[in-house]
Amino acid sequence: MNVPDPAVLAGIMGLMCEAIALRGAGQPEAAIDALDQALRLDASFLPVLMQRASLLHETGDLAGAAAAYERCLDLVPDYDEARAAHRAVLQQWASALADTPRPDERVLLARLYYQLDQPLLALAAIEAACPLPALEDQALHADILLRLNRHEEALACYRDDATDSETCALIVFNRADIQRRMGRIDAAQAGYEEALRWHTDFPQARVGRAHMLLTRGDYAEGWREHEARFQIPELARRAIATPSPRWQPGESLTGKHVLIWSEQGQGDCLQFARYLQLVAAQAGQVTLCAPSGLLAVLAPSFPQVRCVAHVSEAGPHDCHASLFSLPYLLDLPHPGQAPTAPYLTVDSARLQQWQQHLAEGADAAPRRPRIGLAWAGRQYATPHPSRDVPLAEWLPLFELPVEVVSLQVEIPLADQRVHQQLAGRLRSFPLADWADSAALACALELVISVDTAVVHLVGALGLPCFLPQRLEGEWRWGVQGEHSLWYPSVRLFRQQQRGQWGSVVEGIVAACRERFAGWD
Repeated sequence: MNVPDPAVLAGIMGLMCEAIALRGAGQPEAAIDALDQALRLDASFLPVLMQRASLLHETGDLAGAAAAYERCLDLVPDYDEARAAHRAVLQQWASALADTPRPDERVLLARLYYQLDQPLLALAAIEAACPLPALEDQALHADILLRLNRHEEALACYRDDATDSETCALIVFNRADIQRRMGRIDAAQAGYEEALRWHTDFPQARVGRAHMLLTRGDYAEGWREHEARFQIPELARRAIATPSPRWQPGESLTGKHVLIWSEQGQGDCLQFARYLQLVAAQAGQVTLCAPSGLLAVLAPSFPQVRCVAHVSEAGPHDCHASLFSLPYLLDLPHPGQAPTAPYLTVDSARLQQWQQHLAEGADAAPRRPRIGLAWAGRQYATPHPSRDVPLAEWLPLFELPVEVVSLQVEIPLADQRVHQQLAGRLRSFPLADWADSAALACALELVISVDTAVVHLVGALGLPCFLPQRLEGEWRWGVQGEHSLWYPSVRLFRQQQRGQWGSVVEGIVAACRERFAGWD
């Protein structure tokens, strides 16, 4: 959250105090009006948004409260207080609708259960409302089935009676996206291309096609098509606010100050940070705007680049670009043309501290190999359940003569019981930032991580890593083989049956046993 101008801040604080007084006097509507005035001064001032959401909940406006908390989470996706409050609103709303007979309210109930990650209840609610004439309701039905690993049924959710080209394009696009999730790359690409024939101005389809091209190794056309993402409103809203123009292909950077910004996830930032040294070699000055938690890793690794957490700290600059656009802008589309790992560094003092932490808690017996484990990605914003491997699946790993060290910052709700049962066997430490994670990883013999930021961190450090990869894959890992073009030290173990991790874990455990057979 950026700090407003002092005069604006004073106005906001005055209106917040007024709202608190009105709320205490039993005038919630007037209090909301005061907060709306404050938001006209700064629409993204988080304390005002939270106070307003709480008031809406208090007045019984559950739809308004849910939307208000979602606005907070759009700004700060990992804001625990907003997440908990949002969940409470959804639960109350779902309870109020539980016995509704109206089809439109059954669909709403299904949507609430889906947001609460209760797919079986969501499916029961939406099937009670079938048939579903609205395309958005058909899409919800499909999403619920996908969450239940019923992809074939999800494909059949969409009706074929559309007559206008835009609706036909959306249906074909949604089906292509399901094909992608089924690992059917050819069918998915054909679907995205058909959607574009129905509706040429469809940037989501262009980006979907770009991902398929990148998956297949057609990097030049893939990166070029990937630039269409800036035409997608949801992604465009996440772009930095700066008066400078975007860096254009072929534009010289000589003597210019370039602002590079992190566009999407933290893993993407770590993956594409490798190109910073090439930009710095061309430009007069380079500033990187990245998530604050990554700066402790990125700043020491790229001393020629100034690193900031907010665009307001960047100062005047001549042009800007997303990290994700650098392969295209530098005309280096193939991963083999990029600087290879390791390109991140770790502070030696911090590494020594983590070596001491690990030694202090170790058994007196001869030291065993230490394996770091990250079994799930983030549990906020848009989770990816098909990517995560339930902690219970990893129990065979604990039968090996090794120490297992958690690299997991947030424990998924579904894993908390098993996590408690593994207390004493799964070593856990508080991690202050990504520099801590990096130093801890360097103190281990091996890391096992699902496709989340941890695997990018470890790969960028050049450390050995095993990656359990879901069947649907992901563009950066290709469709076959166990080696990564982006990270030579990462070995992939690919899922053979959708949703089934047993054979993948079995292969990883066998590889660990082989790797440490001669451990002394």
